[in-house]
Amino acid sequence: MDIKTGTLYLVSTPIGNLGDITSRAVEILNKVDVCAAEDTRKSKVLFNAYEIKTKLTSYHKFSEKAKAPSLIKRIKNGEDVALISDAGTPLISDPGRHLVNEAVKNDILVVPIPGVSSVVAALSVSGFNLDNFSFYGFPSRKNKERKALIDKICKSSGTSVFFESGKRIEDFLRDLSQSLPDKAEVLIAREITKLHETFYRGNITAVINKIGSSKFGEKGEFVIVVSGSTRNTDNQFSDEDKRVLNILINSVGKKEALSIASKILNKKRNLLYKIALEEQ
Repeated sequence: MDIKTGTLYLVSTPIGNLGDITSRAVEILNKVDVCAAEDTRKSKVLFNAYEIKTKLTSYHKFSEKAKAPSLIKRIKNGEDVALISDAGTPLISDPGRHLVNEAVKNDILVVPIPGVSSVVAALSVSGFNLDNFSFYGFPSRKNKERKALIDKICKSSGTSVFFESGKRIEDFLRDLSQSLPDKAEVLIAREITKLHETFYRGNITAVINKIGSSKFGEKGEFVIVVSGSTRNTDNQFSDEDKRVLNILINSVGKKEALSIASKILNKKRNLLYKIALEEQ
């Protein structure tokens, strides 16, 4: 008799306040055969609060490759498996990618059980333009990579959001302040939904001062949101803009190309003329 393959559920859990879990998440966690958890001790608190009796098995970044085969085998044998992280949505700066990729390779159904996200929560209260934003997870501890990220954030026209821990928040903000324009807006959300939830707003200098003078300023986990650059984008010219301009010049001639490019790229004609001269 053919065995029906089980399902892998990616279940979002609260990021602090246990009341933020969805009823569907509780239902799934109760019905699966086993739940893979980043830290079973932390997940046990949630399970006890909602009287969830499902067996927990450890699944963290140091064991995910080694434990994935056994979980995949259980699913292929007809069992349903849930994956949860310590807080929030699995795989968002948390382990699980290897397990999901293996499930996909084995034609196993992967189902998301949506819920709270500290990234979305922080973005929603920022008041910044969210038509376009980039999430960077935790900044690298390596100076070269961290500087590259800071440079990207400072030049971005879209909102940037990332995580940082209390142990490194002061150093990162100090590095960020060296390059971030003073007029850029910053929101730092600390311990979202927890007892000491705090939001710090202002430019980078003001935010650093507020955190430094706060009783719990550097304790906990932080979500940092930086508004997009408000520099005059009319004077910015990307490599892609240059490529478009060159194609037009080669196709229809310089005069007509400048007119068309001005409309397509939303750039002033005299700027395009200057760029065209530089490219010759």
